[in-house]
Amino acid sequence: SVAERIRRAVLANRPIVIRHHADTDGMCAGVPLERAVERFIERTHWDPDAARHLKKRLPSKAPYYEVEDVTRDLEKALENRSRHGQRLPLLVMVDNGSTAEDVPAYKHLDTYDVPVVVIDHHSPDPDAVAPYVEEHVNPYLEGYDYRVTSGMLSVELACMIEPALTDDLQHVPAVAGLADRSAADAMSDYLGLAEGAGYGEEDLQAVGDALDYAAHWLRYGAGRGVIDDLLGISDSSRHEELVDLFASRARRDIERQLDATLPHVQSGELGNGVTYHTIDVERHAHRFTYPAPGTTTGAIHDHKVVQTDEPTITIGYGPDFAVLRSDGVRLDIPAMVDDLNEAFSGAGVSGGGHLVVGSIRFVKGMREEILDALIDEMGDAEIDESLGATAPRTYGSAAPGDTE
Repeated sequence: SVAERIRRAVLANRPIVIRHHADTDGMCAGVPLERAVERFIERTHWDPDAARHLKKRLPSKAPYYEVEDVTRDLEKALENRSRHGQRLPLLVMVDNGSTAEDVPAYKHLDTYDVPVVVIDHHSPDPDAVAPYVEEHVNPYLEGYDYRVTSGMLSVELACMIEPALTDDLQHVPAVAGLADRSAADAMSDYLGLAEGAGYGEEDLQAVGDALDYAAHWLRYGAGRGVIDDLLGISDSSRHEELVDLFASRARRDIERQLDATLPHVQSGELGNGVTYHTIDVERHAHRFTYPAPGTTTGAIHDHKVVQTDEPTITIGYGPDFAVLRSDGVRLDIPAMVDDLNEAFSGAGVSGGGHLVVGSIRFVKGMREEILDALIDEMGDAEIDESLGATAPRTYGSAAPGDTE
């Protein structure tokens, strides 16, 4: 139904705006969908410039649709309507858009009757978004979970919209799955498709690293052209050279970050026997460069998982945020956010994510209380060794058995 909705919008001259999370899974979702919409526009419109005017892809740094982003989108849409007579767009939210945090932005769109469809795999709040979303695709709504990634879903959607793209996208779902550490039943099939297209697992991981590195420096830019080349869905001969360059720089910078942060990691044991690690990424990590706090926390977490091979939680925190990573522990981060808000009035707790990775924000003055309560609540979490990274990453100085 989403594929049909997008095709009908194109045929009705309604612009398509694709908003996706600015990470590897988000780009593996947004870029193929953009390419499919572009091809369909070219096939069905006589104007050779129609694709340039009728579709736009924009990344979102936050893991939800920010009011800042929706204000920009509405400003542009209203300007195009005033100057060029365009209809207001169909907004396609990809790897984002399923939670109550998206509702304030959706209310802005609802004021102008802008239709919204969502393709996401984050833990949803369907009741909160239902009044504002016309189609909501999410594995949680069908009895699955985050392990069916947005990249997987969106590539299937792109192939429905423009079947001729299918051969070009064989490897993309596997890149998305590895980037989000998916252990979905479909991963073996997607890895097989990628291998048939000439991509081994190391090749796919390199593409994911390169995309993550590019997304960091692009910030709010879509990176059209460069991202297509990195993903290997353009006609450029630069794909392998560019991936090697970006991936090697990403790994170099992560190793440098690990050298700086690992000596400052604090460890303890939760009430359920799970080992946890904390790191102040504001004070003990390189700032304003790659990797960002989320990737830094993930690299530290992988180092600890490789070392211990046991259920592990890692918390990277700053003045007003905490990034959470876990293996073998069933964390319900949206529920934890609700509990913290109930326990601490005036803390301004918000956030969300998956069962094994997520982030929360709070006011600076409540950091110690929030972190202490977070650790206490994690001590009640269920141990489930099926959850977590399917293949923890090992970076230079993070080899198994290293001392700190």
